[in-house]
Amino acid sequence: YDALFDETMLLYCGADHALFKARDTTMGWDALARYRFAGLGYHSPNMEITQQMRLARQATAFDQEAIATLILSGQFLGFLPDHYAAGFVRQRQMRALRPELFRYACQFLAIVRRSPEPSRAARVFQACLLRAHTGTDPQRQGADSYG
Repeated sequence: YDALFDETMLLYCGADHALFKARDTTMGWDALARYRFAGLGYHSPNMEITQQMRLARQATAFDQEAIATLILSGQFLGFLPDHYAAGFVRQRQMRALRPELFRYACQFLAIVRRSPEPSRAARVFQACLLRAHTGTDPQRQGADSYG
């Protein structure tokens, strides 16, 4: 496994949501149970946290753009990567709710099989991916970096 990058996921509401102007300094996970939640429909940290925290998922989507659209409707809460939501936040179309509490991290990794030995194309692709996301060049680190 080669670590590529991490994303911080925060819980957002849209400008027309009841929580947008509310003071949420004491709100905990239990208080979220009464609000509609939009979550990802595939196994992911998003699905795990919504199940663990018993959030009432009433809309399911399969990409971040659809989650953002549901949040922007003002009808749903949902988790988005902080960098993805930043433009909406700057335009005051959505805001993060208690970002110190309602958050989780996602780590993105690259995986290449060791057996059979990866093709040259796979090794070059892996090197490009690592260079793009980490600034490291596995070709300079030796052949073991391709495994």
